[in-house]
Amino acid sequence: MRLPTPARALTVAVLLVTASASAQLDGLKDTTPAERAKAQNAMMRSRLGLTDEQASRVAALNQKYAEKMEPVIKGSSGPLVKMREVKEIEQQKEAELKQVLSPEQFEKFLAAKDQMREELEQRIRKQRAAKTH
Repeated sequence: MRLPTPARALTVAVLLVTASASAQLDGLKDTTPAERAKAQNAMMRSRLGLTDEQASRVAALNQKYAEKMEPVIKGSSGPLVKMREVKEIEQQKEAELKQVLSPEQFEKFLAAKDQMREELEQRIRKQRAAKTH
């Protein structure tokens, strides 16, 4: 039985998103929560123009959620389960960030989230490479 075209398109989209999310998590497997939080802090401070008070509160949130993400990143669950868990954790974090950031900062955060994730992975890889040399 062949799926109708919209159903096939949806299936392909889900598979692509799942593969991408799985690859991103795999890229973070050899990082620590502290490394991930530190990289997030630096990027958020520069991109969002955080005040000192906001930076302190955001740093605590980044550490908290980096630790919550640890079992998901290093766990053996399948990609769909991991993607669901990541989404749930990110929603919790965003709800807390919304209480710390101004509406403008929060919009900037949402707009840059995917780009920040890619840059975070690159920054951590560079930090690791610098430590090994």
